[in-house]
Amino acid sequence: MISLWMWWYGYVTVRLRGPGLERLLNKMAELDIVLHKVERPTVDVMLARLKVKDFRRLRPLLWDSQISVSILDKHGAPFFFGKFRHRTFLAIGLLVSLALMSYLSNFIWFIEVSGGESIPTEALKEVVADLGLRSGVARSVVQPRLIEGVLLKQFPTLAWAQVKMKGTRLEIVLTERDQPQGEYTGPGNLYAAQDGVVTEVFVLRGTAKVRVSDTVRQGDLLVSGEYYDAHGRKQSGAAQGVVKARVWYEGVGEAALTRWEPIYTGKSHRQYLVTIGSIKIPLGRSAPKETHIPSEREWQLSLGRAMVPLRLTEINYREVEYQKVSVPRQEAERIALQLAWESLLRQGVEREQVREERQRVDFLADGDGIRVTVQVEVLGDIGLFRTH
Repeated sequence: MISLWMWWYGYVTVRLRGPGLERLLNKMAELDIVLHKVERPTVDVMLARLKVKDFRRLRPLLWDSQISVSILDKHGAPFFFGKFRHRTFLAIGLLVSLALMSYLSNFIWFIEVSGGESIPTEALKEVVADLGLRSGVARSVVQPRLIEGVLLKQFPTLAWAQVKMKGTRLEIVLTERDQPQGEYTGPGNLYAAQDGVVTEVFVLRGTAKVRVSDTVRQGDLLVSGEYYDAHGRKQSGAAQGVVKARVWYEGVGEAALTRWEPIYTGKSHRQYLVTIGSIKIPLGRSAPKETHIPSEREWQLSLGRAMVPLRLTEINYREVEYQKVSVPRQEAERIALQLAWESLLRQGVEREQVREERQRVDFLADGDGIRVTVQVEVLGDIGLFRTH
């Protein structure tokens, strides 16, 4: 393997051709000339790589021999940068391009908005333009938290707004409330829809009753609809705001460590079923499904548009005996984990929203099954509006 140090000082790929290669190798060993990636296609030909300085020391060893040397390729920093000696403008252009790319990466060139389908596009564009968000704005002047607050204030139907900068792209993610704020006709408060630890409190109307890092239980008061206006007068209305919290969900799934598998006995029984329109005529007896597995073949004959269609079905009942077999623990855990996640999905958890996941595996009391418990942490708006 060619080292970075060797690449920095440069090396060449050479071909040595002629009789007496072994004697030459011995002389090179005495002078401590090291060859890399040596190949011997034929007896009189050898391919190798060596440092540039060692190549200069190699040439005097060939004067009294019948071995010829030719350079097949040149590698390393001296040759790479040497290409630019006679290409000044190319080198300058490369440096200017790198400097320009580095400079342009300090600006936002693309603005993407996702969510908020019910918000008028023109109104959203106007608010974004007033905030100074446009193609070419410097990343240093963009204040994501300020922009999120303005968006939530300008559009009461929003439950959440997030501004993310990814390189030269700015993403605005909007989430609307399940129930539009305009439906709140009377005074009311925001209560905790579930337990959690508060991470953000943003009040549009009302008085906050919790702070960041507070632990709340389901039903606790988050934002009161009562507040004092600019003239110091007490007002009572519909509380508006967003209270984000870290919320935990738990899903449980169970899977058996044994299962019953059918073993065919070799015995079978056939039954035919003749269907004429809605009338079914069985020919032969059926077999109990507890001990037989049926398979069907069907033939249909249409007797014309005005006549009743005729259908013949052959049912083959194959007799089976069920045998108890063990399920590998890894497979049982996988099935139980899948069932646990199905439980979380039914609770409204989305995988991309999960911030932390914990799993616990336990054996059932009878020892014949496995229980997987999955606990996930999700960040979301827990505010639930209720009228007085």
